[in-house]
Amino acid sequence: MTIRTLALAVLLVTSTAGSTPAQTVAVPPPSQAPRTVTPPATTPAAPAPATQAPARSRREGQQTNIKVEFTITDQRGSATPTKRTLSLIVADDFTGAIRTQSSIYRMNDVPLNVDVSPILLSDGKIRLGFNLQYDWPAPIEPGKEIPAGSVTRTGVHDSLSLILESGKSMVAAQSADPIGDRQVTVEVKATVLK
Repeated sequence: MTIRTLALAVLLVTSTAGSTPAQTVAVPPPSQAPRTVTPPATTPAAPAPATQAPARSRREGQQTNIKVEFTITDQRGSATPTKRTLSLIVADDFTGAIRTQSSIYRMNDVPLNVDVSPILLSDGKIRLGFNLQYDWPAPIEPGKEIPAGSVTRTGVHDSLSLILESGKSMVAAQSADPIGDRQVTVEVKATVLK
């Protein structure tokens, strides 16, 4: 008889003593071997597929910098074009930004903003995403009254993604004024720095 069986029998005898005089407690014979419980049969797990696609890891940026240059050409009619240039150096697979702003007397603030995100591709080309905001007011002649209905300011907002060859310029956008004769051209060049 095991200790557990004996303890159970003693517990049953003591708990029932005195409650009813005719109760008897059955105790298993000591010659009986303890029972063993076998776990239920489990179904085998389905085999893993023979070819699992490897997990794609995120591409890390190369340890190199990329110089991004913008040339903005602003022309009104046959007047001499005005050029603005911006340049910034950004690490591969990161983002860079330039924020400039001028305040003009009796006019709103005039921004010139750019955000760039260059990624160096395996073939040496550069995928460049950029946002450009360029506003420029119409020229005002001192002492002259501005006639009603005149265009005083035009804003240009470009958001593009391009594939560029390192060191080669590309005209990325040409914008026309919706009312006047103004035209803005954005040229961009990205160069991998060694």
